[in-house]
Amino acid sequence: MIKQSGIPFIGKLIKAIFIVTFLSLFVYANDNEINKKINTNLYDFVALKNSQKALEDIKNLSNAIKAKELKKVNEDFKTFVKSWKSVQAFYILGDINEDFIDTPRYMDIFHNGNEDITKQLDRAIKSKDEIRVSLFKNSLKSINALEYILYKKNIKEKRVNDIALAITKRLTSHLEDIFSAYLDNKKMFLADKKKSNAVIINAIIQSSYKLKEWRVGDVIGLTKKYENKADNARAEYYLSKSSAIAIEAILQTYKNVLDNDSYEDFGDYLISLTDGKDIKKLRTSLHKSLKLIKEIKNDDFSNAKELYEEINEIHVILFVEMVEDLAINAKILDSDGD
Repeated sequence: MIKQSGIPFIGKLIKAIFIVTFLSLFVYANDNEINKKINTNLYDFVALKNSQKALEDIKNLSNAIKAKELKKVNEDFKTFVKSWKSVQAFYILGDINEDFIDTPRYMDIFHNGNEDITKQLDRAIKSKDEIRVSLFKNSLKSINALEYILYKKNIKEKRVNDIALAITKRLTSHLEDIFSAYLDNKKMFLADKKKSNAVIINAIIQSSYKLKEWRVGDVIGLTKKYENKADNARAEYYLSKSSAIAIEAILQTYKNVLDNDSYEDFGDYLISLTDGKDIKKLRTSLHKSLKLIKEIKNDDFSNAKELYEEINEIHVILFVEMVEDLAINAKILDSDGD
């Protein structure tokens, strides 16, 4: 009787173990599928879409410069600033393909080096050398160089116009490379869940650090380097008064990554891994930041302390709480560089 009664018990135990194991495998597989879907969303609707938009915008700006339509040049430059910042704020390509690590630095020299490109650009305008010789450095073909040419020089003059077009041609080339590489590397990005998650979170951590320190903190005198020495001239696009536009584009990119209403995003995934409290706080700060940046007029950051605090909250939650939850080794940034 004991033997007979033991067989059904062992059978039930084996069955129970099988069911638990099966369910565990199902949950794991289901989590992988959800994560892959979310990462696909971010790749398609953020990284790929934004790089395509930036490519379209730089071409439109180039056409406006060629036509010497000053009003349209101003409008198109601001539009390009928005789309470029959207690409830069979630630039994951360099971590997928090392050939593209430095491409953003070729395009954008904000907080990258200490050279005075304005004097070099002035010499390039006065020079009789071919433009390709005058603009021999990447920094002279950056978006920062383009801003100086468009807002401090007269693009109706042939030499100035030709220089502006040479810069947009190089920026276009870089963006074509970025867009093409995103198309080519999608499969590689999605192949490794752990790596892709690390790439995503690190991209936002690095970007949010630069946003709070360089683009807001330095301007309003809240960083160690410029403590109590506010100066709007430190804003990223001071000449064109496009700095607030750039910050809004960066914040909107974070929203598309962490709090999008149209598709499952990385914030949804982080909530599934945690109790959700930190991500909800992050989303609240993100919402407040987007509201506060709209209140800044004519790039006057004199009342931007609350904006800094909300962006700092976003960065701290990502850098401290989320890195711990995801067990990711975040890249530590030096305050003077990438």
